[in-house]
Amino acid sequence: MKNLVFYGDGLLCPPEGYGEDIVDLLVMQHPETAVQSFHPGEKALTLEAGFKGAPFHVVGKAPDWVYLGLGLADLLHSADPKIMRETLESLLQLILQKTRAQIAFTSVCEAFLPEESQREQAKIYNASLSSLSGERTFFVDLNTSVNQFLEKHRQGPGEKRALHLLPLQLTSMGRVFMSHTALKNLPWDNL
Repeated sequence: MKNLVFYGDGLLCPPEGYGEDIVDLLVMQHPETAVQSFHPGEKALTLEAGFKGAPFHVVGKAPDWVYLGLGLADLLHSADPKIMRETLESLLQLILQKTRAQIAFTSVCEAFLPEESQREQAKIYNASLSSLSGERTFFVDLNTSVNQFLEKHRQGPGEKRALHLLPLQLTSMGRVFMSHTALKNLPWDNL
């Protein structure tokens, strides 16, 4: 039995998050693998709160894989991208030290932020993330895929297919898109 922990904000965690959709796709693609998934988190979970809760919600589950989807709530509250990156790095180090898990962490989808200043901060934060990849850590750039999708599906002036309703709530299309994008960008085969 493999333990998967999906730890994040409302985009990732139930009831509207895409984490359980990733599990469904994994089960369909790898029916021989028995998995147990945990989806701790909350709609507006910040990186700081995630770091404080990680020993119980993540480490305590003895995970084989951890998928982190954090940062959007921080940017909605105008957090400093440099501090966000430092907090994420500390969270990754904590999980690496306390578990044997493979860890995936995502970019923030700037298109989901309502204000231009927040989107600019998201660009700064996202640009700093790839350097955190390592032997057991994997950066999943959801932002680029979301931006490409929105550009391709532009219906007319200013009209796009919606992937999200609110900054921290996906549409059904958004859930499908995010789960497929995450799955194709990670080496799940060593699960």
